Amino acid sequence: MTTYAHKKIAATIAELDRVPHNLGDFDEWIHAGRHLNYLEANMKSDEVIVYASGPYSFIHTIAVPSSALASEDPESLLYWSCDPFTSIANYVSGGGRDTMWIERCKDHRGSPALNAGVDLIFGRTFEGWAGAERNYIEVNQEYTHLSGIHWRPERRAYCRFDGNGDLADVVSITHDSMGASVSLVTFTWPELEEYLGIAGYALVQMFDFTLLRYGEFGGWGDVPEDIVRVSDDFLFRQKVSGKAAYTRGVQIIRPRDARTISDNISSRWSGSSKREYATFIADDWRHNKVIEISTDPAATTNYFEAGQNDLPYELSPVFFRPEVISRYKTDREKYTIGERDIVCRASWTLRGYDVNDAGQVFAYICYLRDLPYSEQLLWKAFNEPPKAGISERAFIHDFKGEFVTFQTPRSEMLVILKRWKDGGVEWWMLRDEDLLDRANPPITSSKDEWAEAVMDLSKLIVEGFELKFLRKTLDNLGQSYSAHEMSIALLERIVGERNSGDRPAHLEGLRTVQYIRSKVKGHSGSSEGKAIAKEALAKYGTYGEHFRHLCKLIVDDLRKIESALGA
Repeated sequence: MTTYAHKKIAATIAELDRVPHNLGDFDEWIHAGRHLNYLEANMKSDEVIVYASGPYSFIHTIAVPSSALASEDPESLLYWSCDPFTSIANYVSGGGRDTMWIERCKDHRGSPALNAGVDLIFGRTFEGWAGAERNYIEVNQEYTHLSGIHWRPERRAYCRFDGNGDLADVVSITHDSMGASVSLVTFTWPELEEYLGIAGYALVQMFDFTLLRYGEFGGWGDVPEDIVRVSDDFLFRQKVSGKAAYTRGVQIIRPRDARTISDNISSRWSGSSKREYATFIADDWRHNKVIEISTDPAATTNYFEAGQNDLPYELSPVFFRPEVISRYKTDREKYTIGERDIVCRASWTLRGYDVNDAGQVFAYICYLRDLPYSEQLLWKAFNEPPKAGISERAFIHDFKGEFVTFQTPRSEMLVILKRWKDGGVEWWMLRDEDLLDRANPPITSSKDEWAEAVMDLSKLIVEGFELKFLRKTLDNLGQSYSAHEMSIALLERIVGERNSGDRPAHLEGLRTVQYIRSKVKGHSGSSEGKAIAKEALAKYGTYGEHFRHLCKLIVDDLRKIESALGA
């Protein structure tokens, strides 16, 4: 899976190399006009060809110090002789020496400036390997480190996460070992331009278009070779002999705007880059009114600077419809939702959010400003005036600066499970670390969100119990059980035997979670499932309150289990 731009480039090269059937078109084709035009166009695009090998095209690009290019006549570059499969170093012996040494191949490219260049890619061949990927491409390790990219085989690209937490392909690779007619390596320009600008390099793109009909070529003859100098940065040698021609040259690709690059780099590293800021309806508690406040740092103040201005505090809370959280729950690989933070992988974190008594999600201006502007706009779409104040938990922790001494049922449940995990108990195992963050209370009135939350509870807790240990425990107690009885039934027998000895206990929380999972999540359209959901709302008012009730029951169950199994 490579980028659309990469696929388009590969398709274009394949089309350019297609031999025309018409004689007039063929005579025009061998002069490589369309090939040259495409090279000039590609150098201005956002995805630049670094290597390409097609039926009749060859392109190889290296980075060369601009100072080396300035001290050399561009025509000397025309006699280049290199490709990415040239070894950069060898072990050598002999020559009158008693020991071996490493000979680094520096003077093989055809000119002093090119010899000073840096390879961006390396073609490798795994000798003796007969399977797929015998031939493959490596990217210069310095470049991968500086640009923060990593090889992802399923994408056929070196990638990193962008500002939205999505994988972005920075170096895309198509190889002929994959059955493609064109081998191609492309680099996205912004990252490449940054590297060139900081290192003081320019790209030298070496190309060779040898255009002919195989089987009809009789040699180049004595036809003179022309040197065509379109500019000092684009020139080539060309020989046209009968029904064949070669066009071999170089194109120098320099950073497009040195000043812009310098500004962008310095601002990014200093953190002073120009940003856009959204405005939100917020509770300006400093002035006791609800107003629109910008997330721009200049629009708010803090306690230390408040005496010098009359601005709203940056801890002014902003309130949202609960649905604002829903989009993050649908992509759990990308987003992690904690009790009071939301993390987008390798991108951004929203700290200090919570839910008030009216069911509104709220966050502070100073933390909303940490979101990318596009993300701020998404939150803005759910912004509404406050229906109640902030939560008691937030007031104690964020404003009084004290530890919250009370625990939510979910927190109590997680404390017990983490104690089991850290203690290495035999009866339970954490199957998936991510479930500790996923089993969050539902915030909206969505039945699907509630059902998903209950299923997460089931996965986290019920699926963690070890059947073999539970059955062995019952064997040691001399208790019989049927083969179809699973963990909850076995646990009820153990708890009943250890605590009362007369009949199985009833683990209401675990039973209810499993029941809802099977009837609501497993059969979401069934009348029974709809009835369960309706009853939960009727009895507890919201799905969130019902979830908290379930957690209370589960905490009681876990304590009984812990007591019975001797923790």
